[in-house]
Amino acid sequence: MNMANSEKISHGNEALVLLVLALAGYLLPWVTAPNSAMTLNAFDLAEWTSLHPLQQGATPQLLVPLLLRAQLSILATLIALWSTSRNERILAFLFVVLVAAAQLPPLEFLNNIADANYRQLLFLAVATILLATGLGYMLPARFRPIVIILLAITGIVTSLLGQSQAIELYQVTLERGETGGGLWLIIVAYAALGLNMLRRFLRRR
Repeated sequence: MNMANSEKISHGNEALVLLVLALAGYLLPWVTAPNSAMTLNAFDLAEWTSLHPLQQGATPQLLVPLLLRAQLSILATLIALWSTSRNERILAFLFVVLVAAAQLPPLEFLNNIADANYRQLLFLAVATILLATGLGYMLPARFRPIVIILLAITGIVTSLLGQSQAIELYQVTLERGETGGGLWLIIVAYAALGLNMLRRFLRRR
């Protein structure tokens, strides 16, 4: 194995570890409170805010759950961009399909197509498949670091905006809550991934 291939594998492994950490950050608490039953990760927080009257009547409607739910689409796309070999692409595709399936609305959607929350879930599921497979299989390798950097920045901004607005709703409606470690973990993982790709991009120039 030559040095170039060894370095490529090393960078790939680093990226995979950071993506796993980002996914763990999404699943860990984003809001903590004395009442442990209302400790919410990003997925739960998105669902809770989607039912909140202030989000149902907001303009644009359901912006906070969209910002929180978008993290799954971003992570799925990053996983697709990480894969290079045939086996990695198969695993990445399976992950993308699982993420898209997790975003699908319940079967009740068929009887309530007008529900904005259900439509948002369907939109994100379709967007995840199209974005992840489109970029993962069609984007030239030389552009991948740039796209990964942009996605990492988007993930950081949307995570901070979504969580900050969600915790305001939480505190007004229920009780005083605090920012959980899941938010900081996903931000650190996004930042490290973006910096890693930026370093690689600059080395090529």
